[in-house]
Amino acid sequence: MKTRHVYCLWAAVLASGVTTGPAASQTAEPVEGPTHAPMKPYHNADGSFKRGLRGEVTTQTWSGYAVTAGAPYTSASATWQVPDVSYDGGNTPYGYEYVLNWVGIGGYADSTLIQLGTESAVSTSGDKSFYVWYELYPAVTQPISQTLNPGDVVTVSLECTGACSPNQTQTWQLRISDVTAGWTWTGSFQYQSSMASAEWITEPPYYNGVLPLADYGQATYDPVEANGANPNLSLSANGIIAQDPWGETSNASAPANGDIFSTCWGNGSLTPCTVGSFVTPAQATTASLSANPSSVSPGQASDLSWRSTNASSCAGGGFTASGTSGSVLVYPSVTTAYSVTCSGADGPATAMATVQVHAPSCRREHCR
Repeated sequence: MKTRHVYCLWAAVLASGVTTGPAASQTAEPVEGPTHAPMKPYHNADGSFKRGLRGEVTTQTWSGYAVTAGAPYTSASATWQVPDVSYDGGNTPYGYEYVLNWVGIGGYADSTLIQLGTESAVSTSGDKSFYVWYELYPAVTQPISQTLNPGDVVTVSLECTGACSPNQTQTWQLRISDVTAGWTWTGSFQYQSSMASAEWITEPPYYNGVLPLADYGQATYDPVEANGANPNLSLSANGIIAQDPWGETSNASAPANGDIFSTCWGNGSLTPCTVGSFVTPAQATTASLSANPSSVSPGQASDLSWRSTNASSCAGGGFTASGTSGSVLVYPSVTTAYSVTCSGADGPATAMATVQVHAPSCRREHCR
């Protein structure tokens, strides 16, 4: 798993040219690189937003929640767990599917949008990449050089720190902290936002059209804030669901406590979605094996020692291992490679150690 591919979408689109299929029917957007665009709602014949059965706005890309009643919005924040992804087997113009999770201000019904978030990408062969980005629309997405892994819990915030009025160019501080990995990134930027909405969104990116949404299972935002307070979300007033041109869907759950919700991936139809929780990823299983001494004469003893972490059992190869750590004496007569395999929730881990056996040197028929 690569912690940061060199923005696979940029590389793919520069090599591939204009896409075909569902994406070709979309309105042209900036094409210098991928963007995470303002909301693209479906409309009724009278021009109003098309809505779902629970009153949610239905869009091509966005799913989650947005608020407008408390404008102007000078801050927004959220905490979520970076979702793992899998390829759903559908068509994809550049060989990848994607899911973005982000906090934004603006973009709900206007052409300004400032965002900070994470992205998970998976290729048709199953190669995965996870990275951090920000965007000041219509400028293209800018990757942030930080290591990111699925299961990491991140807290993301946008805050206006100067000239905080919609008719001025504001100063914005962007901040993301990876609680799991222990790093924090901050940036300060000049941008004129409408400040008319705050949102917490799961979506695919846009390049020459909407790109396919990777199977991300479920993403949970816990909690979210707008202007430093609980936004008191409701599905009918603030909910957003997505039905992308490739057939994937993303459904928003009803909120809990007004500031916690999940989105759930689907294919062809909306997946019923309820509020989830952060899942602690399985810790990596490790194993080590050493031989002391590692070079012996025939029949001489060598002490094999093994250790493991996050393992429930270990099995020896060429010797009997009892427990997840320990030691045993072996008496090889020839050079022998030993192994230990330890199994845990994250899968097995194997370590090797070789004991070299040297024949005694002989001179004038006397051996020593």
